[in-house]
Amino acid sequence: MDRKLIRNYIYNILYQIVRVIMPLLVTPYVYEHITAPVVGISDYAGSIMQWFILVGILGVNTYGNREIARVRDDRDKLSTTFFEILAMQMTNMVIAAAAYYLFIRFAITKNYTIFVLAGTTMLASMLDITWFYYGVEDFRKASIRNIIVKLIGVFLIMTVCKTPDDLWKYVLINSGCELLGQVIMFVQLRQYIDFRPISLKQAYRNHFIPTFRLFVPTVAISVYTMLDRTMLGYLHSEEHLNYYKTAMSFVQMFLYFITSIGAVVLPRVSNIIHNRADGEKQTAELINTTMKISCMLALPMCFGMYAIADKFISWFLPTAPIIAGLIRFGGPIVVFISMSNVTGIQYMVPRGMEKQYTGSVLAGALINFCLNAFLIPAYGAYGAVISSVVAECTVFLIQYISIRKLVRINFLQKSYPVYLLASAVMFVLVRMVITRMPGNLFGTVVSIAAGMAVYALILIICREDLMMRVLSRLTRRKANA
Repeated sequence: MDRKLIRNYIYNILYQIVRVIMPLLVTPYVYEHITAPVVGISDYAGSIMQWFILVGILGVNTYGNREIARVRDDRDKLSTTFFEILAMQMTNMVIAAAAYYLFIRFAITKNYTIFVLAGTTMLASMLDITWFYYGVEDFRKASIRNIIVKLIGVFLIMTVCKTPDDLWKYVLINSGCELLGQVIMFVQLRQYIDFRPISLKQAYRNHFIPTFRLFVPTVAISVYTMLDRTMLGYLHSEEHLNYYKTAMSFVQMFLYFITSIGAVVLPRVSNIIHNRADGEKQTAELINTTMKISCMLALPMCFGMYAIADKFISWFLPTAPIIAGLIRFGGPIVVFISMSNVTGIQYMVPRGMEKQYTGSVLAGALINFCLNAFLIPAYGAYGAVISSVVAECTVFLIQYISIRKLVRINFLQKSYPVYLLASAVMFVLVRMVITRMPGNLFGTVVSIAAGMAVYALILIICREDLMMRVLSRLTRRKANA
């Protein structure tokens, strides 16, 4: 990958690190002061509200990213495309917000105020233009904005929210910070675009159908993200919903480091395919590289989570040991989503394979829904996790089969067995270390550091391709310095 891609990935990773650290700071505080069952009320309200946001936003986040990337070299087309997509997005979200408040007016009888406050997040979604900055490959502004907003939110929660009665403040702080972040993004638009008066009718004519095509798979994906939580709250308990959300937050924290690659690569592939003569060849090389990177990171993360989960939760959230088991069951999700992020988001979407992409996620969504209905009543959060793992595996397999004749990804080449071997050895070592370390932050950090060192060492000993390239660049830079 070239320097700009690497720089964008670094900016995105910095934000993901903040997303990893913030829950580590906030979750124990929230569990202690607001309590898990009470926070579960907020989670349930959020899960309902997200369905309306999903319908309102359609597939704009992915579609806008792709379309902006295609026209970013022409300022006039860029300006017109931006304002058309934004106008359609805002109109759709106004309709969705009205539908949400109408729904809760008649359907919600308990905790009505929390549902009303949760709905203010829809205003932030209405103004969300992150897709624009991703499309022009300016990850710096989006990442810095997100980091600032997260820090402000954590500070306010830990200074204002003291008791379960402060739940409304907790909800309002989260939605208010989201809105602040979106407003900041508009201030920075001038350098890229000029104001263009547009026709709302023309905006819908140009962009509604394409966004709707991406809306269908977005809905399907949401079945095994938001619907898991909704079904848990309805079929089992709000307490298990909160345990599931917390466990999946830890699993997804690791995913952020890998799916950030997809956010960076999608606009680049979109631009290459549509604007360069050798686009197919460059795309194939890029996809093979990102698949290696994804597996090189995902496999040790999966094994590592299984190795440290029990010890980590025993001191981090000692009142909720169930979360350790949920994290272990959910570990494979990191591997499957990492690979489907390459096949789906990085290849199928920018190449315009919406039909095949939609089919894959619909199949996963259907499997997830059926398994949830069967497993959640009996097993609660464990049932939801198992359903998600099976669904994500299904999505990847279908996507891989769909693209295998267009781009060759050879999982039998040397690198992939090396990643698996190194991850297994790392797991054994980490278990040996962590069982002998104190059950606290220091013991966890030492165990993780030891595992990372062993994993990297095995890759070097086996002369794994990507690791050798990284070392070669570092050696070259050191020599030049």
